[in-house]
Amino acid sequence: MPAQRVGIRVEDTELDGVLHLPETKAIGGAAVLHGFGGHPDQPHIVATCDALARAGVAALRFAYRDHQPPRMTLESGLADAAGAVRLLKAHPDVPERLAVVGFSFGGTVAALVAGRDSRIRAAVLAAAPAVAGPKFSAWSNEGKWKPVAELSRTRARVLLIWGSRDDQVPFEDAERYAAVLSQARVPNRIVTIEGGDHDFAPAGPRAKMTATVAEWLRETLA
Repeated sequence: MPAQRVGIRVEDTELDGVLHLPETKAIGGAAVLHGFGGHPDQPHIVATCDALARAGVAALRFAYRDHQPPRMTLESGLADAAGAVRLLKAHPDVPERLAVVGFSFGGTVAALVAGRDSRIRAAVLAAAPAVAGPKFSAWSNEGKWKPVAELSRTRARVLLIWGSRDDQVPFEDAERYAAVLSQARVPNRIVTIEGGDHDFAPAGPRAKMTATVAEWLRETLA
């Protein structure tokens, strides 16, 4: 799939991004957000972007300004993700059918983006913490950020996807998101990828995850 380097303007900084474009006309665009201490070249991030492009969805991956612990915060991550959404919205080859796909920390950011931006039609939360715990206290002050409550206000459809071997974010977080979304009458779906860890490794589960996300986004945005 064609990929192009792009600059994402956020405040007084320009983030380096990679935009994966479909070979045919795009049906929409998705910002793909990596996890805490991760980077946009991780195998599950690149594979997701490639799968989305093959499905007709332009996919934008990038590194947050402060993507290394302990400087990484939800506040800066949210601003960076909003910048990525702005770039997709303004891109001449991307129709204004927008989505966010977030992994772990990026999933929590995606929940906040989808809850605050009415242009977002679809949100994928992959192993996304619903609350700050000891493992994630560096980037989230409990009480200040309420991703579950904010996501309940979204106009988007929501996919919650977890690996069955994830030992970092409990499956109960997916159930917590789903319960509140269902109560708010937000369309949502939970999928468990058998054999996948927190980053959906090894290769077999990762391929199943990317195919599931790509098919769901293609159907939702189309």
